[in-house]
Amino acid sequence: MAINYSLSARLSNPSDKNSEKRVYPIAQYQDLLDLKELAGHVAAHGSPFSKGTIMGILTDTVACIRENLLLGHKIQLGDMGAFFVTLSSEGAESADTFTPSLITGVNVRWAASDEFKSLLGEASFRQVATREIQALGRKNMREAVDEVLGTTPAEDGDADAGHYGTGEDGDVTD
Repeated sequence: MAINYSLSARLSNPSDKNSEKRVYPIAQYQDLLDLKELAGHVAAHGSPFSKGTIMGILTDTVACIRENLLLGHKIQLGDMGAFFVTLSSEGAESADTFTPSLITGVNVRWAASDEFKSLLGEASFRQVATREIQALGRKNMREAVDEVLGTTPAEDGDADAGHYGTGEDGDVTD
């Protein structure tokens, strides 16, 4: 297992438009696990609880975390870390002129525990193309396949527009 990353050239100091560009890694996730899939994963690791029970517990936990954040609590979840809120707002000229109507956002933050802060020592990495380059590669690959097979993409605008048309001999190709 490895963490995929692509490379991006960015200013070394984003607030200084004249700063030199440097190359930085951008993490690329491979998949998105939803709550049901996460519950199944937990259940598959020897849990005495079923996927449905775990999913119910996680769903209720999410609701309780949300409720407690709205009550102004910081929630420490053991080795997972802590959830808390920060506020975004427009600035006021003074404390006397500040009103809650200037608050423009409530942001949920997560402060990782040491269990998560130590991922670097256990991680391996694999460089991949950026999403833009991957999309271009897929387009070029389809064009190359069309050229080799002598086919053209379907152009009739139907639901199968991603499938190929007929070859020179009239056989439908895919």
